[in-house]
Amino acid sequence: MWIWQQPDWPRGRLEVMPLMGQLAATQAVMSPLVAQGQNLYPRQRLRLEATLLSEEMEASAQLSGVVLGRAALRDALYQALGLESGHQDSPRGPAPGVDVFVDVTLEVVRTAFQPLTRQQVLEWHRRLGPFLPRSSGQPLGAWREARYEAVSGRYGLKRLRYRAPAENPDALDRELDIFWQRLATEEPDVDNSGVLNALQLHAHWQALAPLALGNGLIGRLLLMRWLTRIDALAALQQQGEFVGKVAERWEPEALEQLCWRRQALFSVVLEHQDELRELEQRYLGKPQTSASGHPLPPQLDRALNGEVEDAAPGDMNVWAEWWLLRLRDAGRRTAFHYQRVQRAERLWLEHARTPLNARQRELVLTLLERDDEEGVGRAEYRALVDTSDPTAARDLADLTAKQVLESYGVGRGTRYRLPVFAPQVDSPVRDEP
Repeated sequence: MWIWQQPDWPRGRLEVMPLMGQLAATQAVMSPLVAQGQNLYPRQRLRLEATLLSEEMEASAQLSGVVLGRAALRDALYQALGLESGHQDSPRGPAPGVDVFVDVTLEVVRTAFQPLTRQQVLEWHRRLGPFLPRSSGQPLGAWREARYEAVSGRYGLKRLRYRAPAENPDALDRELDIFWQRLATEEPDVDNSGVLNALQLHAHWQALAPLALGNGLIGRLLLMRWLTRIDALAALQQQGEFVGKVAERWEPEALEQLCWRRQALFSVVLEHQDELRELEQRYLGKPQTSASGHPLPPQLDRALNGEVEDAAPGDMNVWAEWWLLRLRDAGRRTAFHYQRVQRAERLWLEHARTPLNARQRELVLTLLERDDEEGVGRAEYRALVDTSDPTAARDLADLTAKQVLESYGVGRGTRYRLPVFAPQVDSPVRDEP
C-alpha cells in the first residue's frame, strides 16, 4: 500500500511528544550557528555562504546523478556574491550550466520569504534542465501528464519502488491545490517556525512527485528554502524582532540580508543515501505488484521489499527522526566551517598586499576548503591547476617565500600547507542513529 492510499494522506501520522528530545538536541546544535552568523562581518558571511552552498549544490547534484566540481561551483558563487577570485581570476572557466545552478539556488534562498508560486517552481525546473536526466523525453518546466513511477534495477529485473498519486493532469491539479493550501498555513513563519513543518512539507512533495523528472532536485531546493526561513526566524528572534509576519514587515533588501544558508545539509545526506532510499521506501510504501502491474509472488515480495513491519506508510515520526539526525550531523560539521572562515579572513588580511597569480589563488582557496594540515604535494598542485611541473615548482616556491604556505617533508615527499591550520580541534562526533 502506498502513502496516498492511507486515510491520513497527505498529512501522515505524527506524534510530537516522542520527538521532543530529538527536537531539543537539534535545536541545541542549530542555535549556536545562528548566533555565530550574527557576529560575522558581511564579507565573512558571504565567504561562509559560498563555502556552504558549494557543498550543498555539489552534493545535491550528485544525489541526482550529476557530478559537479567544487572549484567550478565556488568560482561561480564567488562571482555571484561579489567576492574576489571569481571566473575572471580562475585558471579554468566554469563547467557548463554551473552559473545557472548557482543563480537558481541563490534565488531559492534569497526569496525564501516571498510567496512561492507554481509558475516559479516550474521556471526553476526549466532552468535546471542540464542537471536532470533527459532519457524520459519529458518536457521541462511543466507538471507531469501521466502517472509517476520510480523504477530501479537492471534490464530484465526492474523493480517498482514507488507509484505516485494522480494519473492525469486534472487529478494532479487537485493534489497540487492541496499542497499549495498547506504552504499557505504551514510554511515556516512566525506562527509555526519549527523544523517539523519543513520536514512535513518536504515529505508531501516527495510523495506527490508532481514532475516527470527532477522531483528530488527541486524537493531539495524547497527544503533548503524552508530551512533558510527557519534560521532567519531564529536570527530575528535573537535580535528581538520576532513580531508579525516577516514578509509583511521587512523590505526585500533587508530580507535578502537575512536569508542565507547557515549550514550544508546535503553533503551529510549524500553520505547516507542508502539509508535515505530505505527511509523513502518505508515512508512512501511498497508495491504490491511488479513493474508490469502483476501481483508479486510472496517470496519475491519479501526478497525485494523486505519485511518492514515496524512502520506503516505515512509514519512521520520515522521520517522526522532520520532528518533530525542528519540536521545535527550537518550542524556540527558546519560549526567547523565558521572557524575556517574566520581563519581564512585572517589569512587574506595578512596577505592583502601579497601578489598572487590565478593558479596560486586557486590553491589557497582549495586548501582553505579542505581545512586540514596535510596540504598538497607538487604533483597534486600541478593536476589541480593544470600546469607544467617547472611552473608548479616556481609557484610553490614563491608561495613559501611569501609565507603564504609552509613546507614540510623532504624530497618527493615535500608537501605544502597553510600555516593557519594547526591540529587544534577534533573531528565532529555524530549521533548514533
